[in-house]
Amino acid sequence: MSKAIVVRTHESVTSQVHAPVLTKNEKKVLAEALRLGEEAGDAIEDALVSYGRWILINVFDDDAASALETKRANAVWHELVRRAGGPTLRLSRKLLYVSVQIAAHDKRITDEAWRKLEPGRKEILLPLADERAMRKAAQHVMAMKLTHRATRAYVKALRDGQSGPRAVRLTAKTVVARVRSFREVFADESVTRRIAEVFASAKPVERQQALRELRALERWVTKVREQLQN
Repeated sequence: MSKAIVVRTHESVTSQVHAPVLTKNEKKVLAEALRLGEEAGDAIEDALVSYGRWILINVFDDDAASALETKRANAVWHELVRRAGGPTLRLSRKLLYVSVQIAAHDKRITDEAWRKLEPGRKEILLPLADERAMRKAAQHVMAMKLTHRATRAYVKALRDGQSGPRAVRLTAKTVVARVRSFREVFADESVTRRIAEVFASAKPVERQQALRELRALERWVTKVREQLQN
């Protein structure tokens, strides 16, 4: 079975129709290539899952909520994301996020169908975000024995059928952590100076856009502060 977290290419329908007939020897080579590819995919997924579990335990103190909702406030995580895809962490940012998301959801979703899913199809279900929806989707995927391609189509149909804006999960801890993360990144004096330098040479329309966003942010901060003070 091909793996969702391994880069794959798919032949077009035309190429499948006009594919050459394999000789007996070529069929043997193909069978061995498929076997080795399956082993390689399993090894990659196992390594990624193990890495995600290690990060969950050692970086986030085995706190799934922190890993899913407030990870940006974690200094070690922030540095891992910064290095991802570079010479010191060749794992891409996408795979870094996927590894931790799967580990965190594995800790919180105890449903048997979710646990039996291999990491590839779990990754496909991650965009559903809501764990109840993910649990139900896992049950459907397992019951119908959906392939990766069919699972993607199923998830797309679920997301397309969602009506209205998606609810944002918030807790006091989440709000504080996200505000602190934003402040620590943008309120640093060196960053403030850099912002001034960037907009000194920016187009007038870009300066106006930035001012509109800052005024909107200012109004939001004032409103929230007043709510908390009441």
